[in-house]
Amino acid sequence: MMERFLKKLTDNAPYGVVIFSGEPPKVVYHNKTFEGWGLLEKPFLEKLLALETDEVEFKGRTFRVYTFEEDGKRAFVLEDYTPLKTYQRAKKDFVANVSHELKTPISVIGSAAETLYMEETDPFKRRFLEKILKRTKEMEALVEDLLILAALESKEGKVLWEEVAVKPLVEEVFSNLSEFAEKKGVSLLAEVGLERCLCDRHKVGILLKNLVENAIKYNREGGEVRVRVYREGDFAVFEVADTGIGIPKKHLPLIFERFYRVDKSRSREVRGTGLGLSIVKHIALIHGGRVEVESEEGKGSTFRVYLPLRPSAQNEEGVKEV
Repeated sequence: MMERFLKKLTDNAPYGVVIFSGEPPKVVYHNKTFEGWGLLEKPFLEKLLALETDEVEFKGRTFRVYTFEEDGKRAFVLEDYTPLKTYQRAKKDFVANVSHELKTPISVIGSAAETLYMEETDPFKRRFLEKILKRTKEMEALVEDLLILAALESKEGKVLWEEVAVKPLVEEVFSNLSEFAEKKGVSLLAEVGLERCLCDRHKVGILLKNLVENAIKYNREGGEVRVRVYREGDFAVFEVADTGIGIPKKHLPLIFERFYRVDKSRSREVRGTGLGLSIVKHIALIHGGRVEVESEEGKGSTFRVYLPLRPSAQNEEGVKEV
């Protein structure tokens, strides 16, 4: 009775279901939705069996894929999220286009304000011009981060693989942030145990810069930011640890989302775009890597980025070697 009920439920579910059995795998069950989507074609079935991710595209549609294996059978449950994907793409395109349009006028405002500031002698007027300059720089940083994210999420987000000398890269990031660290009274320390790494130098530089900048920003006066680079198995690990305020555990799963702020009451005190960690995550992912974080309130946070020492075939596809 229950088996008949479950079969009826599966047959009429709004999700596509297909089950393979045997070697070579053959379809032993599919529901009406799977057939109605036209997914019984051999090219798609082969693509599904070889799938290494949780997403597959076919004939202009995008499916989220859930996989189950038991007793020599492989079951796939497919969710058509083409409308959501289309909406997300349209939203990202809109943000990217607006960011491109805003970049020039913001830059012009900043340049004009800087010129007026240099020529102004009245202390009262200079204070207002300082505010304009400060806010303009914040807007420029926001637009720049949005454009970086848009590029990472588009076809421009390809990895330009090259053998990168790690120590000079870390030193470059430290050099660019040394003034900021000095103002905050934070020491920058490095321990580079990996001489070279195969990666996109520009993108990994952005990744490191964002992590170190955050570690300085949310640190205490007299604190430390320690960068370690080392090999762990088949991965190059870029580790950034700080002695700052830490992150509550409940926020850890959310910190890589766009514009997410752990403590909104501190957002005025500690300025930022809220995009830095999202950029870090995207750069790690397009390298075929991942990001992990450990944190304890009042003691600090440690971020570890794992990048494969050799790119997989999937990551190498369409990638320009330099």
